[in-house]
Amino acid sequence: MASGGTLPSRVFHAMNVVMTRRHALFATLCLGLAACDSSDTTALPLNLYECDAGEAALRHLIAQLPGLNPGVAKSHSIVLGEINRDGMTPASDGFTARFADLKLKFINAMNLKDVPPDHIIADSETRLAAFVLQLRKLRQTSATTWQAEVGWSYKKEFGRLKLRLETKDGKTSVVEAVKEEVP
Repeated sequence: MASGGTLPSRVFHAMNVVMTRRHALFATLCLGLAACDSSDTTALPLNLYECDAGEAALRHLIAQLPGLNPGVAKSHSIVLGEINRDGMTPASDGFTARFADLKLKFINAMNLKDVPPDHIIADSETRLAAFVLQLRKLRQTSATTWQAEVGWSYKKEFGRLKLRLETKDGKTSVVEAVKEEVP
């Protein structure tokens, strides 16, 4: 047998395996709990933006639009996600139809045209500048709350808002809006 101050290698190995298994089990439980965290704040896929929260965010944005060029007919177009050199994702016609009660002219973003020389985004039919309404980001923060980033542009004017939305009694509405400075 081994001397009193040292353990036989078989005993040490057995203890080491048991401790390693316990640590592995503990680490697995910790990772499992972290995966159950409900504070996930990643944005939803674009196809899920066309929901009641997305509609409420855009209705709030429309209500905040400035009265630019009074008396000039305007078109409105809804875009989902980011707008970049690769293009944009237009809202579906079904989602746009939800805004029919506002009595505004809505066109599909695919029908927008860049009009030179100032590169104004316009309705291809009328060649008049169009309001581009953007639902940039939408994320659900709990079963009844949402965060959204919305923006608008008209000619060379634009603005953005960060919104917090809440659903109560089946109705989603904006409970906080913060104007965001655009660089």
